[in-house]
Amino acid sequence: MKSVLMRFKLLYVLFCIIIIFWFYAAGWTTKHNIDLGEFIKEITIINVNDRQTQSAIWLPFEFNANAVGGKEKTPADISDLKSYLIFMVQCSIDRQDRHIFASQDEITGRAVLKSSTSAGLKPRASVPQELSAKLESIKAAMTGGNSSGANMYFLVFDLNNSAGKSIIDSSTRDKLTLTLGSAGLFDRAEFVWHTPFDATTDAGVCPKCGEKIKAKWHYCPWCGNKL
Repeated sequence: MKSVLMRFKLLYVLFCIIIIFWFYAAGWTTKHNIDLGEFIKEITIINVNDRQTQSAIWLPFEFNANAVGGKEKTPADISDLKSYLIFMVQCSIDRQDRHIFASQDEITGRAVLKSSTSAGLKPRASVPQELSAKLESIKAAMTGGNSSGANMYFLVFDLNNSAGKSIIDSSTRDKLTLTLGSAGLFDRAEFVWHTPFDATTDAGVCPKCGEKIKAKWHYCPWCGNKL
């Protein structure tokens, strides 16, 4: 158990470093200050079970746009990213003699995405070449081009379902669930994200008590006021 907890801590620190590097490399700017710690917790999920570690990072469009080229890119350069939901996933098993990593095909075959309006969505079997190149640019920005990203793979889902409706709107209160089914050496893993992102959404203050609140809250924890 001690070794598992240590591995989790090391992985979490690694992801923190990756995300922080990404922010500085992208020249990220927003209308209000971003709590990097809060942001990392919101988009990064790491599941550790015995010797298995399975992690997923959701890369929403607003973050992808900055990672591709920051201020130098025009909306037209990255507008196609708006049509997809993109995740970076890594699955590994820690054995005494070596680490076993799941391949792109293995991860893709296990993946199912669900939201409040759509269920059982599978990732795209193929990704357009231009989009693939942009995703690799994002990956290079996040990992600094080093070996830390060698076994991290992209899962790409269409944003719109068969009815042409968006699966999720990250600016509203919603939930997105990525499930990796059990297969081969790997157990089932589930990753759940709630929107909107508190780190990038200025929810202001409670109209009753004046305390600062978060976008996901339905009630003010300080005075109980319904938000």
